[in-house]
Amino acid sequence: MKKIYFLLVAMVVTTLSFGQTEIFNSAGGGAYPAGWTDTNNVTSNLIDRGTYYLVEAGSPADEIVTAIYDLSTYSSATLTLDVASFGGATNHSQAKIEISDNGGSTFTQVETSTTTTGSSYIAGGSFAISSLTNQVQIRISNNGATTDERGVRLRNIILEAIGTTPEITITPVTSVSNLDYFEGNGPSAEGSFTVEGFNLTTDITVNAPTEFEVSLTSGSGFGPMVTVPQTGETTVYARLAGGYLANTYSGDVTASATGATNQTITLNGTVSPADPQITVGGAVGALNYVFGAGPSAEDDFTVEGLFLTSDIVVTAPTGFEVSLTSGAGFAASVNIPYGSGTVATTTVYTRLIGGQAVNTYTGDITIASTSVATETITLNGEVFGPPTNSLVLTGVFDGPLTGGTPKGVEIFVLQDIADLSNYGVGSANNGGGTDGQEFTFPAVAATAGTYIYITDNTANFTSFFGFAPDYTDGFASINGDDAVELFENGQVIDTFGDINMDGTSQPWEFLDGWAYRVADTGPDGGFIIGNWTFSGTNVFDGQTTNGTSPTPFPIGTYANALSVADNTIDGFSIYPNPSNTGSINITTKANLNKNVQIFDMLGKKVIEKNTTAAVNISALQAGIYIVKVTENNVSATKRLVVR
Repeated sequence: MKKIYFLLVAMVVTTLSFGQTEIFNSAGGGAYPAGWTDTNNVTSNLIDRGTYYLVEAGSPADEIVTAIYDLSTYSSATLTLDVASFGGATNHSQAKIEISDNGGSTFTQVETSTTTTGSSYIAGGSFAISSLTNQVQIRISNNGATTDERGVRLRNIILEAIGTTPEITITPVTSVSNLDYFEGNGPSAEGSFTVEGFNLTTDITVNAPTEFEVSLTSGSGFGPMVTVPQTGETTVYARLAGGYLANTYSGDVTASATGATNQTITLNGTVSPADPQITVGGAVGALNYVFGAGPSAEDDFTVEGLFLTSDIVVTAPTGFEVSLTSGAGFAASVNIPYGSGTVATTTVYTRLIGGQAVNTYTGDITIASTSVATETITLNGEVFGPPTNSLVLTGVFDGPLTGGTPKGVEIFVLQDIADLSNYGVGSANNGGGTDGQEFTFPAVAATAGTYIYITDNTANFTSFFGFAPDYTDGFASINGDDAVELFENGQVIDTFGDINMDGTSQPWEFLDGWAYRVADTGPDGGFIIGNWTFSGTNVFDGQTTNGTSPTPFPIGTYANALSVADNTIDGFSIYPNPSNTGSINITTKANLNKNVQIFDMLGKKVIEKNTTAAVNISALQAGIYIVKVTENNVSATKRLVVR
């Protein structure tokens, strides 16, 4: 049986398709709506949801009466009241709420209470209407009071009625679409809708339009029509029948039963030509590596095909390679067998070939097969020069202001940098391992000897340190037990903390404090705890500025006498640096013969060699050295860290 719900609020007259519901509004002395009678000397109170009403003590005639009538088209009905006490003024208690369906003086009580002044009591009740030809009245009376007024609020009046008219409903009410297939491959996948009957005397007949078919069972039993029980909700499955030529198809399902108005729902489907086709999915990111460390990491995309007459050939552009297996089998091209004409979704891996010169590489992968338009995917990769180690992490801090801010890092520029976007930073929280490069610097220049500050909170950084930060980013939301990584061209060149260990209770914890790099150390690649000093935990507690803190963050005090900003040999680089391999490579743009001299920190020359590339340093102890290179009568120096 279908239930119709009417919410009678704001007391207006509403005409409905399954009957009529009216409520009297006597505000301002307005006339009664048609069908009403004034049987109880109704007062001029406005009957309105959310408004409080008073019924005076000792005045039985002070009552509010509403009437709901003309329910003859329904088989039964229930009226529900939702009420609340007055609760907002002195010397008032709750009124009595009653309803009746006979238009007389006999009322059924819904709620009565003697709750004292100020009550927030909420109550309500339902009343089954037994005689649908009579008026239904709602009366608010004084509950027999003789000494004070009574207050009540009529919050909601809800009528639930059950009709007698035969009816059919279909859900959804518009259409079922995407009943598609390729020519020669029908029928389509299924769609579905539901059919429901009310007050019927016969079952429902559901007829499919031409080219479509219906069933009461998913996957079987499809035909031009089905019979649906007259009561309850039934799912009907529909599909575009097989065997049709390429075209679009549409038509209406019709549901009918004796005495009910027919209901329809539109079915839509398409039969597409069975032409050979290739589908390519996904995109490939940057395929980069540092010179001498290739090939790049892999990325992948997917290929699938239908109605093919030959294999799919995937060909990489110059400088790249492809494979159907991760980690192996890379070549200039691969073939994907077409089988019986169908290629299931296949993953293709690609990477930038190793051993290439420092440069930027780009080109299109082609995906081709006979009688099919060739698909392409653009690849981009770069071989970076060896790290210049021109930045170094010099400080991390965990501030005391609102939210434990400012948090962040201090970074020192060791050498002039033309493009800072080659660098970035990332945090490793709670020993969870690297999160990779989370913040990349913009493409701006940086000058040797300057500092860069990144924080999580611009306002609190400025308030605490007395000047504005350079950058604000969420990566900097680090606590005193988190690690930080500094990247150059995607490679880690410096680290604070152990990325795989929660720093809580570790010697490097700086909760509500700071850690600062020792002068003339770094970048270290990994984490060398001896190259850092620590404030201890909780030293910032209760502080409002760094300057007034008894243990201030030593901001901007890092010194590195070994940093060189004026290298005059174009492209001069040393790698790996730091080194633990017993050998270093020295490269320049000209790549001429060079005189290489290595000095220890006391100024003693420990190695001298003429070379165009590698220098054996296996005899050196772990420590910091100065490398002086002379090429074509021009000299330059760099710092070397040996581990």
